[in-house]
Amino acid sequence: MANRTIHRPARPLSKKHQAALKRQRNGARRRLWLIALKIWPAFLVLAIAAVLIYAYRGAQTRNTGPVSDMVSQTAPDFVLPTLDGAEISLADFRGKKNVLLFFNEGYGCDPCWQQALKLQEDMDKFAAMDTEVFAVMVDPADVLRKEASRWGLTELPILVDESTKVSKSYNALGGMHADKPNHTFILISREGLLVWDADYPSMRANPEAVIQQVRDLVER
Repeated sequence: MANRTIHRPARPLSKKHQAALKRQRNGARRRLWLIALKIWPAFLVLAIAAVLIYAYRGAQTRNTGPVSDMVSQTAPDFVLPTLDGAEISLADFRGKKNVLLFFNEGYGCDPCWQQALKLQEDMDKFAAMDTEVFAVMVDPADVLRKEASRWGLTELPILVDESTKVSKSYNALGGMHADKPNHTFILISREGLLVWDADYPSMRANPEAVIQQVRDLVER
């Protein structure tokens, strides 16, 4: 004869048992509430960080057009030395070539040197648009000379603005350091007018976007 399982109706819980279960449920709710109180500040911090990152990246993508009141004004003249002792005068390019200046923090800023390397790689593209490219830094020449050698920056001219006068005249100072440029591109037309002024707080500008911006402005 096969074994059979006999199902009997469950016995109702005693009042004592019911009260114990209720206390367990209430205790679980309290523990969850206490955990929520402990972790919500962390979630708030993450949410704020996400908003800041989004805004930070948004600032970078917005810097594809004129952002300064200086645009359309005559570019301030300057004469600055290069690392090899030559002197570069903005006036020498008037009526001949456009000039793209890359103001940056220089020593101690890896993204600045990485950006300069990309500019060096693209110098032929800028030359095809009759545009001369210069990095502008405010550190002492001997310091910049060592850094340029370390990074392999041998072709892109670095202009030494140790007095910061030129950086000030182009409103390029500020950012992470009040006495240094941030990460700013300024394009000067062959007519000597400022046609593009963009600062990148993220310390990175898309190289192809920079090329396209210059192309759009000098070939129109």
